[in-house]
Amino acid sequence: MSKKELAAQYHASGCNCAMAVGCAFCDKAGVNEDEMKALTRRYGGGAYKYCGALLGAVAAMNMASGQLNEDDPAALDGKASDKAAELLRRFEAKNGSVFCRELKGRDTGVVLRPCRGCVEDAAELAEEIFEEK
Repeated sequence: MSKKELAAQYHASGCNCAMAVGCAFCDKAGVNEDEMKALTRRYGGGAYKYCGALLGAVAAMNMASGQLNEDDPAALDGKASDKAAELLRRFEAKNGSVFCRELKGRDTGVVLRPCRGCVEDAAELAEEIFEEK
């Protein structure tokens, strides 16, 4: 099963966007599902302005690189900052934004990408980046 499919499955089972993508990468991050959920729960729903699905992927990238900053697991300046920057670049090129508010069309009424699509895209792009090493 691809990370995209796995993340979609987590999302369908009730995980928020960040938890869904993060949990899809537990194997790479070296943490179990419960730990990943606890670490990424805070990022769902645009709580940190960025798309939560992206931040779930960034948290997994940071953890996979050996950094577990429990205060901010998805720090964009973490050890995986080059990978995180590439993820954000690709996601924005595909979807037009990296910000939850814009993706959901909260100000414009124009939805650029629904949450499930963001979850799938973030997982798919992160998987590509992990494989590129």
